Amino acid sequence: MKANLSTIGLISVVLFTLCSCAPGVQLIDVEKRVAPRYNVEFSGKSVAIFSALDGRSDSAIISDLSMGIASSFEKRLSREEGSVFVFNFKSDSSLLNNPELVKDLSVKSNSDFVFILSDVKVSDPGIYHNKYPGSDYHTTYVNLPFRLRLFLYDGITGSGVADIVQSDTLLWEILSRNELKTAVLNYKIRESLTSAANDIGESITQNFFDKWEKDSRSIYYMFGSAWQEAIIAARDFNWTKASQIWLEATSSPNNKIAACAAYNLAVACEMQDKKDLANDWLKYSEKRYPLPLIEGYKQFLNR
Repeated sequence: MKANLSTIGLISVVLFTLCSCAPGVQLIDVEKRVAPRYNVEFSGKSVAIFSALDGRSDSAIISDLSMGIASSFEKRLSREEGSVFVFNFKSDSSLLNNPELVKDLSVKSNSDFVFILSDVKVSDPGIYHNKYPGSDYHTTYVNLPFRLRLFLYDGITGSGVADIVQSDTLLWEILSRNELKTAVLNYKIRESLTSAANDIGESITQNFFDKWEKDSRSIYYMFGSAWQEAIIAARDFNWTKASQIWLEATSSPNNKIAACAAYNLAVACEMQDKKDLANDWLKYSEKRYPLPLIEGYKQFLNR
């Protein structure tokens, strides 16, 4: 997990007076790692994407989407362009869930993993014309609903690994000096859809890779250079260094100081995906002193 300490204007600092000590609570921005929907190990494995052409959808659009998905995988896996193979084949969607078919495609493409893109449906676009008074330009708004399905199979066994159904709507704003004719508008929609294929590919492949979501966490703060150094380390995503400083403080004879350090260690453990250890440090923190934030954080960790 990453963290980012905001500028002074964006930092919320709340001071709690705790008897003879007065630790502060500093709210910092963090980025939390979110595990992928499908945890698949692609390292060292070859990948192929097959577009199932059923005659009901535009084959050019399906090919563009397959290329967009392949390009996204190549970038995420740090592979050369063209290393994720893309093929077309004619097949009805009802016949795709066939292990023998999958194994045959795997052999033909020499791939360990086989993706099959199917059920691609692009609905009729919604088109809305507008011209603001006094403007020299016409504005055309276009929304284009689409739906697709992407299967992932183990090429060796033919067994299913993932099944992704994606429905979304693409939105565009087109400016022109004159109101666009239908033929021109259809061309621009087709052109924009081709450009959007890479973005659609990014959205789909995200299901197989970690992502980071913005969040915030509270850190207890005591006056002193060591505590300041720990905050700076956390700001620099160096939770190991921050933890070393807080770990030393947990042995303090001052119960409040030890409790604050243990609480911070719980946060550091969560940032490093060590949830069980985070709970252990919260228990120790509560044992040394009942800090106000402990109960709420405990409920958050175990929800």
